Amino acid sequence: MKTTLAIFLFMCFGSAQAQTEINKTVVVDAAGWKKVARLDGGYGRGYNEIVLATKGGATTPRVAKISWFKGWSSYGGLNLVSISDNGWWADARITSDGVKAHLEVNFTIAIPSLSVYLNQAAWIGGDILDGTLPNGGDTTIVSAKFGRVNFGENDFFLGYDGKLGIGTAAPDSKLTVKGKIHAEEVKVDLSVPGPDYVFKEDYDLRTLEETQQYIKEYGHLPNIPSAMEMERDGLKLGLMNMKLLEKIEELMLYTIHQEAKLVQQKKINQNLEARLLKLEQLITNYETKPTEE
Repeated sequence: MKTTLAIFLFMCFGSAQAQTEINKTVVVDAAGWKKVARLDGGYGRGYNEIVLATKGGATTPRVAKISWFKGWSSYGGLNLVSISDNGWWADARITSDGVKAHLEVNFTIAIPSLSVYLNQAAWIGGDILDGTLPNGGDTTIVSAKFGRVNFGENDFFLGYDGKLGIGTAAPDSKLTVKGKIHAEEVKVDLSVPGPDYVFKEDYDLRTLEETQQYIKEYGHLPNIPSAMEMERDGLKLGLMNMKLLEKIEELMLYTIHQEAKLVQQKKINQNLEARLLKLEQLITNYETKPTEE
């Protein structure tokens, strides 16, 4: 009896597991958008996970994983992972014609034999299309670009070149953030020398008159980019901080020079006051001196 029950439970469990996994080999006849899978209903409700894989030797296999979640009203994110180098697929999207929804992939080349694996363990629904994949082109609901990783339609994008984008799928540096950053501390390694050269004797410090003339002619401080340049090119934090420190150190030199002039002027004023006092005393003594009759 126990053996019979065990066999029955194993068959039921195995049957249930088999129904959640679909594995097919399909054909991509040309580059472009192709429908890979039919989703549940008109908008692909549920959680699904699809893996694309090509077979080959040590240098040719490519693997991509696409997962998404669709509730009753909105999508929870289209997530892409490509465990291979660049190529063969560029983008993925979920589309709908109002009746049926499909997962579409933008292939970059034809693939005569593509393995497609669909896991429905979390929520059953949808199926992989058979044979030669049909062309895509329905109304786009959500879309995302392939890289090594792309979570939440570009919320977190890691490109094949190792550049990381937050809020963008086109990072132009090791880290590109489209939006605000909140940090407790930021450390910047300098790519330019600190401006202590300002305090060297051979530093060519402009006079205030020369600086005034430069501002009248160009509309901004010397060695500081204009507002138009900053709006066009942005700011390099390390470089701009050094330029601002340069201006602060120049202001300190101006202040020191002004202080020296003030001290000199004070001495001159004290000398003039002393001479004036002597002159006033002489005048007073002359006016109070008795006249001879």
